[in-house]
Amino acid sequence: MPHAAILPAGTPATDQGTDVSKLHGTGPYYWASYEPTDAVVLKRNPYFHQWSAPAQPLGYPDQIVQKYGLEPTDEVTAVVNGQGDLVVDQLPGDRLPDLGARYRSRVHLDQQGVDWYWALNTRIPPFNNVKARQAVNLAFDRNAGVIHFGGPALASPSCQILPPGIPGYQPYCPWTAHAGDGRGRWKGTDLARARRLVAESGTAGQSVGVVPANDPMQVAMAEYLQTVLTQLGYRATVKPLDAALQYPYIQNSGNRVQVGLTQWYQDYPAASNFLRVLLSCGAFTPNSDSSPNIGGFCDPRADQAMDVASRLEATDPKAADAAWAGVDRTVTDQAPWISMFAPKTLGFVSKRLGNYTYSAQFGFLASRAWVW
Repeated sequence: MPHAAILPAGTPATDQGTDVSKLHGTGPYYWASYEPTDAVVLKRNPYFHQWSAPAQPLGYPDQIVQKYGLEPTDEVTAVVNGQGDLVVDQLPGDRLPDLGARYRSRVHLDQQGVDWYWALNTRIPPFNNVKARQAVNLAFDRNAGVIHFGGPALASPSCQILPPGIPGYQPYCPWTAHAGDGRGRWKGTDLARARRLVAESGTAGQSVGVVPANDPMQVAMAEYLQTVLTQLGYRATVKPLDAALQYPYIQNSGNRVQVGLTQWYQDYPAASNFLRVLLSCGAFTPNSDSSPNIGGFCDPRADQAMDVASRLEATDPKAADAAWAGVDRTVTDQAPWISMFAPKTLGFVSKRLGNYTYSAQFGFLASRAWVW
């Protein structure tokens, strides 16, 4: 798990603040210093001996420094000028054309194991009706989400639960025009079919509250969804919340959020980290700020299929992947989300940095890079 690291038994259990001298790890680097407004410095651990390269390889650089406090555009300038080796934050959109034209060989595009999606509340109207959920999925233009996120260089449209790169992923998209061509990719909206499903659901005219975080990008995404819902005959309103409050708020079923915008970054590269953690019956806890199954989706048959897929992982990984792909299709068909896109990340490195290595789980692996 990426959330914890083994420390000696004598490590203080209290917050050590900026004093990293008592935090002794087991890896090839140790914490040399930490200043929260300036930088963190890691240096080679003289006591580390590589026992297994796949488990924990010896790093290449003798020192790793991550600096704080710069705006992303200033980070780009520092790397261009040789004052840094990697831009940590998302590359600013206004710098992308210049970077692509002048430094193409130093720009790295990597797929992330991430979902951006609208969670639909499957327990209250109108989205306790599967046809209403399917309708809004058919009417939603995934390209709009891609554009709001930064364009096709940074994201690709998605209709399903599992993102690319996760074991069990097979392209699948029932929520598109020309869905039967067998390619599994989103190609466009099907507003006519969506309106028929709304009419069949009997939910037209109902009120729908859309809850994003209050940053400009999420509000723009919410205003687009408001337009889609209005086209389908709903009375939609946008209700932004402070970014620090929005995620726990939309998880709590007591708040009766009908549609909430969120993202899920993989904890580890497994289909279960998406399907079981986010969409199993057991992942829903009523009236809790920590209920990752935001829409309260529950399908006992899908849960049983997840159990089968989990058991297969120990004996037949290929069969397990096929089983998880089946669960992905089963859940996607019930439209508990509006899956929008699978994001990518752009990495910009200095002229002197080599062996750039990216992990969908951990991001840029500084210990695998070298400089000259």
